Amino acid sequence: MTVCQCACKKSEFAHNLVELRNKMTEHGIEIIVISMQNSFGNFIDGPSDVEFLSGFSGSNGKAFISRDRAILLVDGRYVKQAQEQTDGMTWEIKQFPDFDTVLVIAELLSDEVSGALDSSGKILGLISTSISYKSYISTLETSRRFSNVSVKLLSPDFLRLRQKSEVTVFLHSLVHVGESSDERIGRIRAELKDGESLLLTDQSMIGWLFSVRLLRATKNKSIIPNCVAIIHKSDKPVLFCDLNVSSPSSSFEIKKLDEFEDVISSMLNTEVVICNYSTVSAYFVSHLQSHGFTTRDSYSKYGEFFCIKNDTEIDNQKRAAELTSVAFIKTLVFVENESGLTEIDVVDFFENTARKLPGFVDLSFNSISAFRESTSIVHYNPRGGGNSKICGNGLFLLDAGIHFNNATTDMTRTVFIGEIGDSDEEKRIKSIYTTVLKSVIMFSVAKFPVKVKAAAIDAIARYEIWKSGNDYQFGTGHGVGTFGNVHEPPRISQTSASQMKRGMIVTIEPGIYEQNFGIRLENMLLVEDSDTEGFLMFETLNYIPFCRKLIDRSKLNDSELKWISSYHKSVHDKFADYFKNDAVGLNWLRSNTSGSD
Repeated sequence: MTVCQCACKKSEFAHNLVELRNKMTEHGIEIIVISMQNSFGNFIDGPSDVEFLSGFSGSNGKAFISRDRAILLVDGRYVKQAQEQTDGMTWEIKQFPDFDTVLVIAELLSDEVSGALDSSGKILGLISTSISYKSYISTLETSRRFSNVSVKLLSPDFLRLRQKSEVTVFLHSLVHVGESSDERIGRIRAELKDGESLLLTDQSMIGWLFSVRLLRATKNKSIIPNCVAIIHKSDKPVLFCDLNVSSPSSSFEIKKLDEFEDVISSMLNTEVVICNYSTVSAYFVSHLQSHGFTTRDSYSKYGEFFCIKNDTEIDNQKRAAELTSVAFIKTLVFVENESGLTEIDVVDFFENTARKLPGFVDLSFNSISAFRESTSIVHYNPRGGGNSKICGNGLFLLDAGIHFNNATTDMTRTVFIGEIGDSDEEKRIKSIYTTVLKSVIMFSVAKFPVKVKAAAIDAIARYEIWKSGNDYQFGTGHGVGTFGNVHEPPRISQTSASQMKRGMIVTIEPGIYEQNFGIRLENMLLVEDSDTEGFLMFETLNYIPFCRKLIDRSKLNDSELKWISSYHKSVHDKFADYFKNDAVGLNWLRSNTSGSD
């Protein structure tokens, strides 16, 4: 993107912000909260409302706007990106968890109330479809600190009209998913009591439950349609969405999203609707309550169903991880042996390589290709105005994944282009790389009790990084869908209450990030039974060499060296025949996997 294009885009964002403030004045609203969600509580196929106003294109952020201040709250992955993409004269960037929603609102309310010239009531506006019910309740509690502040839920189209996604979906083949929609719906119904219904807004779970998939991935690389669903104890489930269905099912009804209120007004056999207050938008809960239904936050046991893969899904994921490993290795060979490349050249090469793999549908997400300083931005996008030329020596990071027709993948490697020397900075790079690698190894060999909390697993991955005096300001990993959204439960983080269970497939992606560079390594792992009764362990699913020239052997113990040698031998044995007719690729593979580590 050129300087002129960037300036034009920032002007467009500034105009959108002015228009919103004019509307706020018209409706007497002092402060408004905008989140990343769309009208029905899910990510949209296109710019989020936050990007519409600020230019920030990350996946986690909230905007808090008053008459004279605009605050963007992001997590640690996105601070640098947010600073670069937004107008620093307009937007204040604050980091979660140092600040949270309640603190930011309280700060803005304090400004508004203390600056008021009259004692009339102040209105805090929340777009009903853009805030979770849990956040809505906490915001109500925050507002009670101020005697003249009230909270008002605004209509979905207060900022802009709802963006409909008129796309076509198909029902996924039983061969690919290993279980019919009827069977999965039956498992959910068995957990419901008489008079109960379940409201689902989690796209991954809806895709899993109904086996619905998009014919093509969206701009956000999702292959799950934007939709919501109601599962009744006895009546036929209803799927609400803006889409065309190429293979209708007798297992459930399909209605337009706009028909939600009409449908719930005629639900005669339901008294209680179970929701996930942490993710369901206030729009749905408020309308359910206005129609006389009792809502209850009791979702966790239902949310576990789709996170545990069956044998068919596990086999598909293993094959997909191998295929993605091939694309990764080819791309690393390319970037280390070609000159004059840009970061986008590498992204294009990976995608072109991936497209030739059997079952390819799309990329799982926009690939991250980062050289030198760009590696310090956790979710760097080379098409977002960077696109550095890869020349000379330096760190290179590739984070990419693929949607196959029966599986989804996500993995990362950081390597060093050229020869690494003995300067203080290069010694520090090797030390940090080795620390991150030790973290991956410790996680990979861990044994842990059945149903242990994911927060405990997160601590295992951070142990070596904490020992080095470092940390990373985000979660360690996440669940991966089977031809679904690449990010799904369980979330492996310091605050996660998810339980680790056999059959889950997760990522492990620890990293250390400094001002001028960052190092991240990411593997996909299957949770399986260990040889100790009552304990689980991991099986690593992808096969990509680690960067030998960045490993400081003096910092590794014998068991860690043995693990690396064993892993590299597995990579070599699996792919040596594959590269037998590619002299350059085979030489790279041998030099990065053969012999002693």
